[in-house]
Amino acid sequence: MFLETLYLRFLRHAWYSSQAVAMLFAMSVYLGIGILFHRIFIVNEYDQKIYNKYAQAWDRNPNKKRDLFISAFIAVMPYLLMMALKLVFPRPH
Repeated sequence: MFLETLYLRFLRHAWYSSQAVAMLFAMSVYLGIGILFHRIFIVNEYDQKIYNKYAQAWDRNPNKKRDLFISAFIAVMPYLLMMALKLVFPRPH
């Protein structure tokens, strides 16, 4: 969604014409990503391979809280940037 926001704001200089079109686009993006991740992680079982590879290293990691905070911050970063984009570059009416 963050990349979509950047594209619409800075390249097209426009937003969606209606809320229904925006919702349809967002749902199609989420559905596509969901299908892709289902194929990669569930069908091919890459999640188990990743877990087995790093589970013991995580148990021995003394910096668990710091690493968890960094992971959470990276996950929240696009949403914070979208909010900042809306505040710094408001949409003209």
